[in-house]
Amino acid sequence: MRKSLWLAGLLVLLLGLTGCAAVGKAKLKGNPELKKVAVVSLAISDWGQSVDSGSIGGTSVGALMQGSTAKMLAFTEKTLAEHWQVREAKTFIAEAGYRKAAEDVQVSVYSPVFKKKTMPLFGPAFKKGDITPEKARELCTTLKVDAVVLVFSEWTQATGSVVPMTRAKTKNVVSFWDKNGAKIFHRRIDMLGKNPLGAFGIKAVTNETINQWTGSYEVALGEMFKSF
Repeated sequence: MRKSLWLAGLLVLLLGLTGCAAVGKAKLKGNPELKKVAVVSLAISDWGQSVDSGSIGGTSVGALMQGSTAKMLAFTEKTLAEHWQVREAKTFIAEAGYRKAAEDVQVSVYSPVFKKKTMPLFGPAFKKGDITPEKARELCTTLKVDAVVLVFSEWTQATGSVVPMTRAKTKNVVSFWDKNGAKIFHRRIDMLGKNPLGAFGIKAVTNETINQWTGSYEVALGEMFKSF
C-alpha cells in the first residue's frame, strides 16, 4: 500500500514537472505575441575570487572579465536574433526610462558598458533571473518590446579529483519576462570549459584563456535554446 502511494505520488510529481516544462516551451516557441525582445541585464561574477585566485597570467583578471561582457552580450543578442527581433542594448543604454527602472544593488559584478553607461541591475534577485512583474511590465513598455531578457553568469574553476586538471566553469542563468509581467522562460546550465588551464587550482588566465569562460557560456546558451 505504501509503495503504491509512493509510486502514485512520484508519478504526479513527474507529470507536474513535465507539464511545467511544456508550458515554458509553449510560451516561447511559436508564441505570436513574442516578436521583439531586449537584453536588459547581463552580469558576470567571479565566485569567491576563484578565477583570480591562483592565476599566473600577467593581465588583470578583472579587466579580462570586464572586457568579456561586451562579447557575451553581442553573442546573446545574435543568438536571440535567430528567433526574434532584438532591440540591441547599445540603442537604449542611456535612455532615462530604462535607467530609472534600475536598482542600486550593492554587489561586485561586471556588466557591459556603452556610451560610458554600465548596464544596470533590476533587483537583488538578478542571480536567479528574477525581477518583479511590475518591473518587467515597466521595462517592456519603456523599451517597446514584448519581453525582456536577463542574463547572469557566475564564473569559477573546477579541478578534477582523480586527474587534478583545472578548467573554467560557468553557472549560467537566462530568463525571459513578458509585457504582462510573467516569467515565461527560465533555465540554468552549468558548463565546463573545453581545455585544461593548469592543475591543482593553479591556472593561466590570459587574453587567450579567458575564452574558456566565455566559450562555455556560449555553449550553455546554445543548449538552453535547444530546449524551447
